[in-house]
Amino acid sequence: MDRDAFIAYTARTDITDEELPTWFATVRDFLQDAYIAADTPWQQSGKSGTYAEWVRLRVPIIELINTDGTLLDIGCANGFLLECLLGWSAAKGIDINPYGLDIGEKSVALARQRLTHHANHLYVGNSWDWQPPHRFDYVCTELVYVPVNFQPAYVERLLADVVAPGGTLIIAHYRSNREDLSTGWHDDRLTAWGYEIAAMSRGFSGLGYEQTRFVAINQT
Repeated sequence: MDRDAFIAYTARTDITDEELPTWFATVRDFLQDAYIAADTPWQQSGKSGTYAEWVRLRVPIIELINTDGTLLDIGCANGFLLECLLGWSAAKGIDINPYGLDIGEKSVALARQRLTHHANHLYVGNSWDWQPPHRFDYVCTELVYVPVNFQPAYVERLLADVVAPGGTLIIAHYRSNREDLSTGWHDDRLTAWGYEIAAMSRGFSGLGYEQTRFVAINQT
């Protein structure tokens, strides 16, 4: 499957329960193979371009983390974002206990090599039905880890089963400047689904385009 076909496939809004296993396997195989073959740590985490761009578009996550606690990065890939979050949080005076989950076995193997002191905190699993060993104070995810028509149920499931009472779900939205960035952000969808946005942070490209947005939903 080429990139355009993959994008069209994952954008479908009519995936059925019976198609879910195939959908997840397709996403896992396509992304994992692409990430593993990449040259830099950030490319192995799904971000092309330079390290400076990576930082600009990811560091706003730390604005939403204001207390010590456990943090689960869903879709952790090679663990590079977790590694960065450890450094960024420490610079802020915040102590996070990092955990990671990824559907790709090869990606998690890389993450365990990168985060050797936390290797037993890195899990292979599908966030749609993964049963966590405990709940987490912070959970970071993207909506694209499940089909579009399953995304409202995905958010509900994470808040019910994965985020600790009083914890925070952080939903990331990564976009390209080739898109119409004036509309289509996930916070609008989350609000339409009935969720209250507790906080939001944004990341901008070197040319000033807003390309990332992170929203926090509190578990109550």
